[in-house]
Amino acid sequence: MRGAAPNRRLLLYFLYPLYFLYFPARSFADEIRLKDGSKIFGTIVALENDSFKVQTSYGFALVRKDKIAAIIPSVATADSKPDAKKEVAKEVKKPEVPPVVQTPPITPAVKKESSAGAPAPATPPTTQPVAKAPPPPLPEPPAPPPIRDEVIGNLYINHTYGFHMFKPPRWEVLPDARKTLPSAVVAMGSGDETTLLVVGREPAKTSLEAHAAATDRQLSEIYENYRRISERRTQLAGFAAIERRYRGTADAHDWSGLVLTLVRGSDVYTVLGMTWADSDLIQIQENVIARTIASIEFTK
Repeated sequence: MRGAAPNRRLLLYFLYPLYFLYFPARSFADEIRLKDGSKIFGTIVALENDSFKVQTSYGFALVRKDKIAAIIPSVATADSKPDAKKEVAKEVKKPEVPPVVQTPPITPAVKKESSAGAPAPATPPTTQPVAKAPPPPLPEPPAPPPIRDEVIGNLYINHTYGFHMFKPPRWEVLPDARKTLPSAVVAMGSGDETTLLVVGREPAKTSLEAHAAATDRQLSEIYENYRRISERRTQLAGFAAIERRYRGTADAHDWSGLVLTLVRGSDVYTVLGMTWADSDLIQIQENVIARTIASIEFTK
C-alpha cells in the first residue's frame, strides 16, 4: 500500500498540466483534502517545485504534494455552463426575408340579402374620373343652293328664290358684283359699273327696323362721308319696307344710293341701287334704279 501512494502522486504530477487545459481556473473550485484531514477549497493555478499553487478566496497558498491525500475536482456550476439554447440561437440565424407589400384583394360585388329576403343591388365598382373630351366643332352652315336664273328680253327671272323684275335694256347680269352686298342673289348694272343694283337675301333674325338699321351701319362702313338724305316707310311687292336715300364717297367717286329693306316670311330682302352722283346722267340713272326696284314681284 505504501508503494501505491508514490505512483498516485506521479500520476497527478503528469495529469495536472492536462487538467489546466480542460478546466479553466475561473470555472472550478477544487476540493483539496490533506492527509491531516483538513480541506482547502480553491483552484490550482501552477506547479512550483514540489508544491501546488492554489488560488483561494483569501489569496494564494502553496500546498506540498506529499501533504495531499486527494484532489476532488468540483463540477462546473450552472452559471459557468453555456446556455445551449442561447448558443444555438446565436449560431442559427433566421434568413432575411424581404418585406412583402400586401395589396388589398379585389373582391367582386356581392349581392346582399335585404331584410325582406330580396337580393340587394350589387355595389357598382368605383370608376376613375374620365377627362371630358372637348366639344366637337360646330357644323358649318350649309352652303347656299346654286342660283338658277335667266334673262328673257327685259325681264330678269330668279328661279331659286322665286322673284322677277325689269332689266333695263343696257344693263347686264354681273356675277362678280354680288360681292357688293352680303348674301347677294343677283347683281345687275351697266357694263362700266357706274350704275349697279344688288338684291340680297338672308334669314330674318329680328324686326324690319333692326335689319334696316344693320344695313345702314354696313353702308356707313363702306362709304366715306356717308350721309342719309331721306327715310320713309313704303311697300314693295306687297310687303312693308323701309326706304332710305343716301350719299357717300367710294373709289374716288361720289355715289347716290337707294336702299329698301323688307321682310317676307322667314326671309329678309335688301335691294340696293347706286349710281355715280358726279355724272350729268344722275337723275336719269336714279329714275332707272327706282323703276327697276319697283318692278320686283315674288312668284312663290
